[in-house]
Amino acid sequence: MQFSQSIPFAPINEIVDPVLHLASPFSGKVQSLKQHPLALFSSGMIGRGVTVELIQGKVTAPFDGKIEQVKRHGYEIILVAKNGLKLLIHIQPPSEQANTSLQITSAFGKKEVKQGELLAYFETTHLEKPLLGSLLIVNADRLGPCFYPLKQVRAGLDPLITITQNQNI
Repeated sequence: MQFSQSIPFAPINEIVDPVLHLASPFSGKVQSLKQHPLALFSSGMIGRGVTVELIQGKVTAPFDGKIEQVKRHGYEIILVAKNGLKLLIHIQPPSEQANTSLQITSAFGKKEVKQGELLAYFETTHLEKPLLGSLLIVNADRLGPCFYPLKQVRAGLDPLITITQNQNI
């Protein structure tokens, strides 16, 4: 089985031929997906992506699209863009909070979303360790190189992943 390559950091002003900027669904410090505590994510088994150490519990839609599925009581949301791009938004609570409900609101029942629209909100003020939010491109096999252009992002405002032109097509 071939796993997805890690998405490296590249300053936004140095990225050549950007095709698409995916808005960050999270606010916080961006890290390589390799930093994720679960091997399922850090290995690239699910897809290319990045992890964000959340500074607040707001999760927003990175693009206009459809909600395909809400799983794990709202801790996982699968979105599909109009261009066919499929994303998994995953929230990983700290291990000591894994069995408690931190979620205040979620996208349950919604079918379509607009970029920046609230998907979920998690209560984070009482946590000793931050939540980790991950954005993974599930169907990235035919995409060009991807980068994360900023080391700190704001939900719904800053690009989290930039997709560039595929030089092999």
